Amino acid sequence: MTGEIRRRPGLVVIIAFVVTLAGHFTLARVGFTVPVFNDVRIPLFAALLASFALEIRWAPPGRQSAAPILLAIYAFLGYQAVSSAWTPPGALVPAALTDLVAIALLVFVYAQLAEWDRDRVVALTMGCFQVAAWVYFLAAAAGLGRGPAGRWAALGGGPNVFVRLMVLGIFSSIYLYATRRRLAWLVGVPAFLFGAVASGSRGGLAALVLTLVLAAPAVLPGLRRGGAKPLLLVIALLVGGVAIARDSILTFVQERFISTTFEQGYASGRDVIFQMALNLWLQHPLLGTGIGSFPVIADLGFGVAYIHNLVLAVAAEGGVVGIVLLLNSFYRFGREFAKVPRAERSVESRTAAYSGIFVAAACMFSGDYYDARLMWILLILAVVRPAAPAAPRP
Repeated sequence: MTGEIRRRPGLVVIIAFVVTLAGHFTLARVGFTVPVFNDVRIPLFAALLASFALEIRWAPPGRQSAAPILLAIYAFLGYQAVSSAWTPPGALVPAALTDLVAIALLVFVYAQLAEWDRDRVVALTMGCFQVAAWVYFLAAAAGLGRGPAGRWAALGGGPNVFVRLMVLGIFSSIYLYATRRRLAWLVGVPAFLFGAVASGSRGGLAALVLTLVLAAPAVLPGLRRGGAKPLLLVIALLVGGVAIARDSILTFVQERFISTTFEQGYASGRDVIFQMALNLWLQHPLLGTGIGSFPVIADLGFGVAYIHNLVLAVAAEGGVVGIVLLLNSFYRFGREFAKVPRAERSVESRTAAYSGIFVAAACMFSGDYYDARLMWILLILAVVRPAAPAAPRP
């Protein structure tokens, strides 16, 4: 009896991560303007599709089908695209449609990779998050990209992008410790938590707290089995970091979270934006006003290009039909995840699920449709189970 060597996805996962992380990045942010390639998604997606075509040939036959999940997501994205037919003049339709196509491509690639070897894809993705979080943290700590109010950000992204990467860096640290059992992987937890607080993103921190509450019943038993050393290490490093930057971080927390938020009730204009989105939905309840229409109709006058809440954005621009399709996607994910008995869910599946839940919660406070791409990707990695090992050939 001789067995076949089972190939696993490799470089394509790293390229897919870079493409996903790049977001709306343009060369203009770093002082360059190159026709056609100014939007880095063009060359990055070309590289991704080329590497995907080369590597997917080695995927085993008879893989689990991700069709039900893809169908639900594509129904939602397709309806959003169709809603461009009833947008008012001046709506940001071309940009919105470009984002939808990009999301559809990323979702397709990750679904096929998950069918091939989900656990390998999650492991590589968590490793990429670990590297990216350290790069962003060190860049922000060096003062590269901080906002005018001292909020931490880096590499052309805002504080709300920064906090997501910090939190996903925390999750990747916990995952790497859980799978490799080396305390060194936990060093990033206090550092990234410090960075998340320094971002000043109230929505990002609220999403982190919500995710931790949901994940606690599954995570705490494993931490108890690991002993007290991991927890003591994280606490010691966190206390040490706060002691070093005591005055600056305490002053920032006092001003940003206590004085500005609780005492002054400052909501960064979210209250006005959310109320306007709700009014638009009540005026056009069934089909909404069409994708990309909010900034034109609202005309709030201070550079508001999107609603900063995924559900409200879909309600305002897609109406009840859009909400139903969005909720159907979430229902499908929950149903597929629940199909696997609790005792049989891998660490990779749980990590992807909680990471996806965090991004989904963060999408209730900031970002546009394209900023939700990580949510779709991580939830796919949580529910699409890997292929069974091929039986050896005689």
